[in-house]
Amino acid sequence: MSWSVGAIGKASAVATEIAKQFTNGSKCAEPEESIRQAAASLIATSLGAQTDPSKAVKVQASGSQSEDYTTKLVSNSLSISIEPVYGFVE
Repeated sequence: MSWSVGAIGKASAVATEIAKQFTNGSKCAEPEESIRQAAASLIATSLGAQTDPSKAVKVQASGSQSEDYTTKLVSNSLSISIEPVYGFVE
């Protein structure tokens, strides 16, 4: 399975939107679901640390899990990007 979230805007609004996307997203099989929830927590912590309310941020995160059904070996992919957006005009 795979999942992704993303938003751009002021950190507080992005934090609310990303949390909503994680809540409304489909649950994944383990261990991917634990990884997805850890990503949600890490993103929330990072956005909460953005102390300049005038700055915009761009968040993109995604993950996937695959399993070899013959060997039962699992592999996971995870990508998280949180970037300040300079020159953002409202």
